[in-house]
Amino acid sequence: MKVKNKSRGRTGKKGQMFLIGAVVIIASIVIIKFNMAGPAAKKQQEALEVRFEHDIFENIETEFNNALRFSYYTPQDMTENVFDFANFTESKMAGHSMGFTFLYVGVISNSTTNTLNVSLVNMLDNNIDANFTLNDSSTQSNATVGIVDYEQWDTDYAVTVGDTYQLDLIYNSTSGDASTGKTESIIVKTKNNKDVYVGFFYIVLESEDATHAGNYQKTVNIH
Repeated sequence: MKVKNKSRGRTGKKGQMFLIGAVVIIASIVIIKFNMAGPAAKKQQEALEVRFEHDIFENIETEFNNALRFSYYTPQDMTENVFDFANFTESKMAGHSMGFTFLYVGVISNSTTNTLNVSLVNMLDNNIDANFTLNDSSTQSNATVGIVDYEQWDTDYAVTVGDTYQLDLIYNSTSGDASTGKTESIIVKTKNNKDVYVGFFYIVLESEDATHAGNYQKTVNIH
C-alpha cells in the first residue's frame, strides 16, 4: 500500500491540452452580477446565478471525462491526470469564490497480472479513514486511517480476469463519528484480453446560493 501527496494548487504536467482547454471553458463561464433593484429582480438574479453555477458543474464533469479520454494511450497516467485537473479546478473555483471538494477512485484491471490496482484521491478538505472491500469478502479488504487532504492512497487485489467485481468503499472524516461514514459501490467488469480502467467521481461545488453535488463512474476499455 502506498500513499502519495500533492501540494495545494499543483496543476501537473505541462502540455496536457485538456488543462489548457479547461482554462478557457471555466474562465469564460463567470457568474454574472446584475445591478437590479427590488425583490423580484433579486430572485431573478439568484436563479440566473444558480443556473450558471450548474453549467460550470457540468463543464467540470465533462473535463474530468476528457482527462480520462485524452489519457487513453497512457492508462498509467489516468489517475494522475484526474488528480492534476482536480487541483487546477479547486484553484480556479476559489478564484470565483466557489468551494470545490472531490473524492476519486481510480481502478485498473490488469489482464496480464490478474490484479486490480486501486487509487483513492482525497480532496474533501479534511482527513479521512477509508476501507475497500472486494465482493463482500473479509479476506479482500484493505483499510487505512488518516488520509490527509490532497493525498492519494494506493492498494491492490488479486482477481480472476473476465469476472465482474463490486468494490465497496466506506469512508469517514477522522474528526467525526465512524457511524456517519459514507458508502460507495463501484462495479468493475474485467476482461480477459484487455485492461479496463474505471473512474469513480464524487464532486461538490458550493457557492453562497447553492450546492451542486453528484457522483458517477466512468469505464474505459484499454486496447
